[in-house]
Amino acid sequence: MKLVVFAHTPPPLHGQSYMVKLMLDGLQREAAGASDTKSPGIFHVDAKLSASAQAVGKFKWSKFFLLLGYCFTAWWYRFAYGADTLYYIPAPGKRAALYRDWIVMLLCRPVFKKTIFHWHAVGLGDWLEREGKPWEKRISHRLLGGVDLAIVLSEFARADAGRFSPHEIEIVPNGIPDPCPDFNESVLPERRKRFRLRNGPEGATFTVLFIGACTAAKGLFATLDAAGLINQRLRARNSPILVRLIVAGEFASAEDEARFKKRIAKPDLAQRPNPRATEYEDAVHYAGLVQNAAKNQLFREADCLCFPSLYPAEGQPVTIIEALAFGLPVIATRWRGIPELLSNCEARLVKSQDPSEIADALEYLAQSEITAENRQTFLARYSLEKYLDGLNRVFAEV
Repeated sequence: MKLVVFAHTPPPLHGQSYMVKLMLDGLQREAAGASDTKSPGIFHVDAKLSASAQAVGKFKWSKFFLLLGYCFTAWWYRFAYGADTLYYIPAPGKRAALYRDWIVMLLCRPVFKKTIFHWHAVGLGDWLEREGKPWEKRISHRLLGGVDLAIVLSEFARADAGRFSPHEIEIVPNGIPDPCPDFNESVLPERRKRFRLRNGPEGATFTVLFIGACTAAKGLFATLDAAGLINQRLRARNSPILVRLIVAGEFASAEDEARFKKRIAKPDLAQRPNPRATEYEDAVHYAGLVQNAAKNQLFREADCLCFPSLYPAEGQPVTIIEALAFGLPVIATRWRGIPELLSNCEARLVKSQDPSEIADALEYLAQSEITAENRQTFLARYSLEKYLDGLNRVFAEV
């Protein structure tokens, strides 16, 4: 099989583009070292239409012409190199993105022998039923229906992909390279030390990490409200503990950024005294878009991840998988595939973005013993090796 991967890699950086890069790097590395004919030959169409998070989902005529060029590149790989299988990531429930998929499927699908969909987002089928016009439903099922293989990230996503009647559906969870192989030697002992200090007579800072797209749907503002609420509770009890929130990621709009700055300036999130020193420190720190070593350092220094997402297309957030790799306890919503991702993990699942419920979860985790349970879950289920093995397995079936 020769595979044309029609999907973009970073930038912009988000879970989907990151997973595409990991897949490409892994499959190309394996194909280069393989001697058998079953290993797929990989041809990449880097179908990048937006240069930043703020440009994603916004229509521009330049994107249309870029898309046509990408389709012609896919044709070139098909006829010049004999690439017979098209790999594509369908859109979430967004009209502009869905129309993009129509163009690609109309131009490319007829010339390839087989088509593979990798459903990183969920909810398109449900969105079409609720909000799609009758003619949009007909066109979508005509152009997106009946592919040879649908890859989904979890059992939860199976039903949504099944609405488009693929011949086969296979589950392959996301997986990432191990970001902290020294977990037992350095990360876990430091986290346990902070726990002992925090629950001692002098207290210490409990560091909460929010990392991802900085939007209300992903839970940023609910997390801010919860941080303000928990610190009010702790001050009322004269607790020496300070909850400090680190926010990392890109804002999807200038409006979100302005709302964030206005929110952190309110009294409940203003500077507070460090419990173990005389100086003051920010209750909220914005780290910006972080990658590689800088991002790993934030996970090392954090005491929990707070990610109360209600994003409509949420599939299997890479942010949560990264937190599991660092052994962090997680606060997340009972939403889409998240409960399945966090099954048998040290996590507090909340029903909604209610700040009071999130604050309760923060208070519980601040006083809970530190374990390596989430780290073991990562190694058993979400490593890069398991991700690539799963993809190789389902590609071989095609």
